[in-house]
Amino acid sequence: MSHVVAEWAFTQGLKKLRETSQNSNQSEIAKKIGKSRATIGHYEMGRYLPSHDSLDIMLDAYGHGDRAAYYRQLRDRVEMHSPDWWEDEFPEHFPPKSLALLAGFEYSAIEMRIYEPQHVPELLQTPAYAEALLRAGLVGREADELTLHLRMLRGRQAVLDRADPPRLTCVLGESALRSPVGGPHVLGEQLNALVTLAQRNTIDIHVLPDSAGRPAGASGAFTALSLPPEIIQDFPGVVYVTTPVDRIHYESPDSLAVFHTLWERVREHAMSAEDSLELLTDLTRRLTHHTS
Repeated sequence: MSHVVAEWAFTQGLKKLRETSQNSNQSEIAKKIGKSRATIGHYEMGRYLPSHDSLDIMLDAYGHGDRAAYYRQLRDRVEMHSPDWWEDEFPEHFPPKSLALLAGFEYSAIEMRIYEPQHVPELLQTPAYAEALLRAGLVGREADELTLHLRMLRGRQAVLDRADPPRLTCVLGESALRSPVGGPHVLGEQLNALVTLAQRNTIDIHVLPDSAGRPAGASGAFTALSLPPEIIQDFPGVVYVTTPVDRIHYESPDSLAVFHTLWERVREHAMSAEDSLELLTDLTRRLTHHTS
């Protein structure tokens, strides 16, 4: 379990329990534990950790005294602070918080569902394909920033090579397989990599044919991540959406339900894993023949 995800689950869980309780006033809760109102906010932002006694009082005030054992365990996991894999690999300013949290979710997930209509998803990209896309998206930025993002991506991709990788299902738009990112040679290498990845028993790749169009509402890419329920009890999962500015995640049940519906729609219109592998193999063969 990633430290950053454990911290997120602890702080957001406390906030959620308070806001949905009959005693949601921070000042009143603070009086019960002999602290200032600001301290409650600091707990919920992860600046400080409450003691076990304060935590028990807070949970009891929220009407969830029965959750004390779970939250004590989660609190202690945060306090232990087992460093995430990237913490000793990069400068202090990198990665940005939203990217670090995404990497933590990927590391902690037991299952991922990715819909990407335009490009090969990041976790499945070859180095050359990733560099070509990043160069286009980081126009005007320093070369060392490109290097940092590429290194970060390689580290994120390593989750698929673990002895216990998360289950990954991807619905990939057919147009993504034909978009000449980086040129024919780079695309051919990328397609060949997809063929290899699709043969792993933990990865399913489904192609959404251009002829199927895009199901209603499914215009943009998203990644749904399921978290281990025995460790993260209050949040079954999150969904990430990448914008030109930042990476945004959704965690509310209503938001997750919307993306679940979108996933069911795109999955229904996509080809089977077997037919998709056949298409990928054929496209790879054609492109290799064309560039040879």
